[in-house]
Amino acid sequence: MIRIHPFTALRPTFEDASEVSSDPYDVISTSEARERAAGKPKSFLHVVRSEIDLPEDTDCHAPEVYKKASDNLQG
Repeated sequence: MIRIHPFTALRPTFEDASEVSSDPYDVISTSEARERAAGKPKSFLHVVRSEIDLPEDTDCHAPEVYKKASDNLQG
């Protein structure tokens, strides 16, 4: 039997919404994500495209990218 458990949603305040919102990860390139997230530490791009916070030559599927995404999400 499938069990579904509730979870606490992550929702920005109204004031932070424009800083947090981001394009879906699969419609922008890493370089576009770097540009859009520049100067926006609250941007969700730091989670869905966390390679933007690592050296430019980092493979976007490398384990450290997923670790960085987790770290960024947890703040």
